[in-house]
Formats: sequence, structure tokens, C-alpha cells
Amino acid sequence: MSTKSEAEELIEPELPARPRLPEPPQVSYQRPRSIEDPAERYLKRRGIGGEDAGNMGKAMGIGTALVGSIIGGVLVGWLFDKYLIKSATPYGLIVGFLLGTISGFANLIKLANALNK
Repeated sequence: MSTKSEAEELIEPELPARPRLPEPPQVSYQRPRSIEDPAERYLKRRGIGGEDAGNMGKAMGIGTALVGSIIGGVLVGWLFDKYLIKSATPYGLIVGFLLGTISGFANLIKLANALNK
């Protein structure tokens, strides 16, 4: 009389093999079209583009730097007059304007030389 031991009773029967999954579909990838910048399109229509557009931006930066340094010098001179000298004489404003103008033109020369390289 053969009796099954407890270990033999707990063994589960073998399951059938899993079916193979289908191969994934082969998809070809296409890069999306680049979106053209409206500013670049505008410049291309007028014959300006590429390096000319970059140089045009640098030239605008030169003018902005000149005006910004003059305004900064005037502002510092006015604050110097108002809070440190506390008089009605505009000496701080005049000195600030002159220093701002000198620094603006020095910066203009530096940026223009960098633009020509």
C-alpha cells in the first residue's frame, strides 16, 4: 500500500508552455519637419539671412549698450546729487553723463571691433 507523502501531494502539475507572442510591427521613423521661424522667413524674402541676421542683432546690441551706459551714468550722477551732495548744483549729473558717454563709446568700439573679426 503506497501512500503519498505530504510533499508529493503539494507538487503542482506542469503547465503547458506559453504561446509565443507575435513580433512587434516594423515602423519607420520620419523626422518632423522643422518649423520655420517667421522672422527668418521675413529676412529671407528681403535677401538678408544667415550670418547677416546675426550681425544685425549684434549691431542693435551696440546701440542699446551705448544708450544704456549713458542712461546709467546720468542715473548714478543724479542719485549722487540727490542723496550725497544734497545741493541744487548738477555737478554729479554732468559728471555721470560724461562718464556714461565715455564708457558707452569705449564699449561701442570694443563691440564693433568684435563684430568685424
